Amino acid sequence: MPDLVSGALAAYSAEGKMASFIKVVHSFSHWVRWVSALGLVGMMLLTSSDVVLRYCGYPIKGTFDIIGLLGTVVVALPIASTQILGRHVAMEYMTTHESRLIRTTAKGMTSLLSLGIYGIIAWQSTLFGTKLWRIGRVSDTVEIPLFPFAYIIAFGCALNCLVLLSDFYQSFVREEGK
Repeated sequence: MPDLVSGALAAYSAEGKMASFIKVVHSFSHWVRWVSALGLVGMMLLTSSDVVLRYCGYPIKGTFDIIGLLGTVVVALPIASTQILGRHVAMEYMTTHESRLIRTTAKGMTSLLSLGIYGIIAWQSTLFGTKLWRIGRVSDTVEIPLFPFAYIIAFGCALNCLVLLSDFYQSFVREEGK
């Protein structure tokens, strides 16, 4: 009987740890989304300032480079938060009329495939960022190092991998609880 109790406590502890992990990943993803929003505000302010100053004859040097690099921040960082909110494109039509088992299996397989794809993107972006760092590649006009932006893409995709991992776990935990 003590083995049964200790097994139940271990399962409860593991479930609690996973719930804590999911909560931390979700909170961090939402915080990172705000960093992305600040990047978007920066893009807007820089573009508006450049238009006004260009009209006055004083364009801002490197606006095109900076806007492009900020675009990386704006696109890559909110990927995980978008996944949490369920805002990515989904093919729900094919599974809406199927049984719960088929829906759960399809969601689990989609999470695993997405996890693999985003994992590969994170890995390759890290390798690319390291290459950019080693060769010292910078932007054309204002010479901003490019490697941090490749690492930002890797970070956004790696964070999404954690969200997809939690989605995979939750899809089967919910199925067992029903």
